[in-house]
Amino acid sequence: MKKYITSIAIALTLIFALQLQTMAQEQQGEYLISGGKQAELMEYMKESGMHIEKMYPSLDILSVSLSSAELAKLEKAFPNIVIQSNRSYQKSTEKDLASSTLINTTRGSTSPYTGKGVKVAVLDSGIDVKHRDLRVKGGYCSMKTECAMVVSYDDDNGHGTHVAGVIAALSNQTGIVGIAPSVELYSIKALNSFGVGTTNSLIDGIDWAMKQKIDILNLSITTDQDDPALEKALQKAYAQGVLIVASGGNNGDQANSTVMYPAKYDSVIAVAAVNADLTKLKNSAVGKEIEIAAPGASIFSTYPMKWDFEDGKADGYTRLSGTSMATAHVSGILALYKERFPHMNNDELRQLIARTAKDLGKEGRDDVFGHGLIQYKPSFDNTVDFTVQSEPGKLTLQYSGNKDVQIDGANVLHRTDGKWEIYGVAGDLEVLVKTKIDQGAVWQEKKIYKMPSPVFTDMNNSQRFAGSIGFLTYKGQLKGFPGGTIRPYENITRAEAAAIIGRALGYPEKATAVAFKDVSPTSFAGGYIQALKEEKILSGFKDGTFKPEQKVTRGEMAILISNAFKLKSDNVNRFTDSHPSMASYSAVNALVSAKITNGYTDGTFKPNDQMSRADFAVFLARVQEDAFK
Repeated sequence: MKKYITSIAIALTLIFALQLQTMAQEQQGEYLISGGKQAELMEYMKESGMHIEKMYPSLDILSVSLSSAELAKLEKAFPNIVIQSNRSYQKSTEKDLASSTLINTTRGSTSPYTGKGVKVAVLDSGIDVKHRDLRVKGGYCSMKTECAMVVSYDDDNGHGTHVAGVIAALSNQTGIVGIAPSVELYSIKALNSFGVGTTNSLIDGIDWAMKQKIDILNLSITTDQDDPALEKALQKAYAQGVLIVASGGNNGDQANSTVMYPAKYDSVIAVAAVNADLTKLKNSAVGKEIEIAAPGASIFSTYPMKWDFEDGKADGYTRLSGTSMATAHVSGILALYKERFPHMNNDELRQLIARTAKDLGKEGRDDVFGHGLIQYKPSFDNTVDFTVQSEPGKLTLQYSGNKDVQIDGANVLHRTDGKWEIYGVAGDLEVLVKTKIDQGAVWQEKKIYKMPSPVFTDMNNSQRFAGSIGFLTYKGQLKGFPGGTIRPYENITRAEAAAIIGRALGYPEKATAVAFKDVSPTSFAGGYIQALKEEKILSGFKDGTFKPEQKVTRGEMAILISNAFKLKSDNVNRFTDSHPSMASYSAVNALVSAKITNGYTDGTFKPNDQMSRADFAVFLARVQEDAFK
């Protein structure tokens, strides 16, 4: 009996081994074949039962799937062809600044804030406007006769570009990522190609920054002389609300190691530099004016390609050291905070970075590190966290704490205590969270949430109608087109309007016979059109047609919505282009009475203008939900 069992076990083992061997032999690999006579090659492969994945006739390349045996056979039959495996490629990589771990500005810590909407100007030697890792929104050259040749505020020195990269290098799968990659970056060229400027060039640049309503002005410039005109200009800028950040100076290893101007002025945040081990950078200036410290040793950042030869790579990046680099770190963090706390003024943001700094050196503020090493803080005692539930077109935020919390923002609906609904499309949704704290003060913090769906390639949440479209999508009333578009600016057809209204009223989507001869029973809108006709919400034309592809006018839209939702008119004429003799007169007034619309600012309603899909969505959302009014 044992012998019999052993025989079975051996047999099974042999069968399994043969299966493994067969599987190994049959395992297919992906290859690309080029060269040789493609027609003969393809004929041979077809006759041999070899699998061709895809042909590229214009390239003389075949994509194939072959076993090792087939591969050997093919190479023997066609010795002149080139066969290579299908290689894997990865997207270009980008790196956080190495210094980001010291100040807590890795993307994991700062997300979702990127400095979006914050205006940062680098007053320096200019910024390389063609650098692949920088996006310069605009700029100004205050040098008069020493501006760059093509774009006046371009960088012909390199210093300004390096500073700009620390602040704002793009998140674009290449190079580095700056601390605040989404800021609106401006170049103020106030230094010439030798890195030298004048009082006139500086104050002219500051004046331009004030006129552009710049939020943060980065000054990586120094002089050892007091300049009353410059001080006055900076005082004016600070009084206007500009945050001014300047390098303390690179004279710390000299006899006169004190803080240099303009960092010495009260209106300016004076920045010291530290090494990677958090010791003082040797040449960083010292003095009571030092307010904050930041990394400044061997900082890797963007640099104009034409000047990038010192490190032997000529790749548009290089390393520099000094308080200029440290200053850029501070400006970057301030940009993140400015986005996150939009209601904080420059004084309050200045206090915030002082309060959250990591103490270095002597306890408390000192002449070497100021308040300490700047830090980005992801959460504060007054920060409120929510439980987030996501549905297509809708986010629900739930707060279960005991703080007095309010949420403001476009398309935010407060349903119950501690529960809010936000409507929109795929992408970022911004809200302002207001929390009452001590003595009636209010902590205001912007929160950014990701809406996963619906994804429409032709719109985003910055558009005025995004909430309405999200709301109708959530309700199942509005649908997109093949290809992922919603076509918001396209005028809506009578069939589309009928289908959306029908869904809003809860009518089923079904194929049915339709009273209009030009509407097929299988039309997507057929069932809705018939139901709306039976309810006397809409009607057709005298010739028995509905004209489903005809565009809807604003007057027709008013009639349709007014009938569908039984809105009442007060018969008060509010528009210069509306008259009691018009078919839409009462319906238009009903929409105004219901606060669905106020018409145009010129006193007209434009009843004969065609209605866009976006405007139709806005009106329909308002009639169903008061919060959209």
